[in-house]
Amino acid sequence: MTRPIARKPFADMPRSLLAWLRGRSLSTPWPRLRSISPEESEQRVVLVLTHAVVHAKQRREFDRQNRRVLASMGRHSGLLGYAARRQILGNQAWTMSVWADDEDRAAFARSRAHREAIARSMPALRSVALKRLTVMRKDLPADWDQVLRKLAETQARRNHGE
Repeated sequence: MTRPIARKPFADMPRSLLAWLRGRSLSTPWPRLRSISPEESEQRVVLVLTHAVVHAKQRREFDRQNRRVLASMGRHSGLLGYAARRQILGNQAWTMSVWADDEDRAAFARSRAHREAIARSMPALRSVALKRLTVMRKDLPADWDQVLRKLAETQARRNHGE
């Protein structure tokens, strides 16, 4: 008579944990935009959303460059808020920034930190989608779910190099 194979409790736990982690993301704190008056809620601002898919073997360099850019964000005039998110074990990353106007956004894009990060990250990128919108301050996304929905809309979305 053969005995049933005894399974060790939790034997499948590492595999299950890895599968669970692949679907999870880490985010910087959500932008805490200062309180605004009713008049300011009607002001138009520039919302920039990005979604990057990174080659797994080059993820470390991409993450390093992303941290450098995030560390430089506070030095740029016209920045109203920003946040970043990345999959814990996956290959996707997202950013969101809010600017007072397009001139401030463009100045940031021309900054040394941003230009260097783009150049050093290019080999790591499989794809990048960018969405730049002009919205009322009152209509800014309240969380990552809203950002991801806005990114999924094809209107005003560009892929890198366009």
